[in-house]
Amino acid sequence: MTQSNPLPDNADAITIASSTSSSWLAQYERERLENVRQHLPEARRQLQEAGVASVHINYDGCGDSGQIESITYTDGDGKPVELVGKTTITEDQLMDLFYDLTQARHPGWENNDGAYGEFEWNFTDDTLKHTHNDRFTDYDTTEHEGL
Repeated sequence: MTQSNPLPDNADAITIASSTSSSWLAQYERERLENVRQHLPEARRQLQEAGVASVHINYDGCGDSGQIESITYTDGDGKPVELVGKTTITEDQLMDLFYDLTQARHPGWENNDGAYGEFEWNFTDDTLKHTHNDRFTDYDTTEHEGL
């Protein structure tokens, strides 16, 4: 699944034309973070009521596309929890929240060599740990003249 971060519904040609400005990008990232802050508490409530104690999310991206590779839900004993019919929040909605959080913290994580990472959201400890790894190409140059 390739995830893109589409423009808001109210974007018009003027907004699209100015989307390369750093102030527009900063505003976009702030909006993504605000979206997470607004909706993550409800997601947590629903997941806890469904018996989830922790959520583990892996993502990976490069070459201008990125995706969430997996989401696992476990109970307090580390056993998988099946959510079908137990929550109104969908896995796609949860993915969108974590795409937004990744984008707000690491804009362009899917570009060039890309990045990968994981979220460990633990309800028992009330923690959200995010480990992010940027990939990059490196080289070592040596020059010689003469003997």
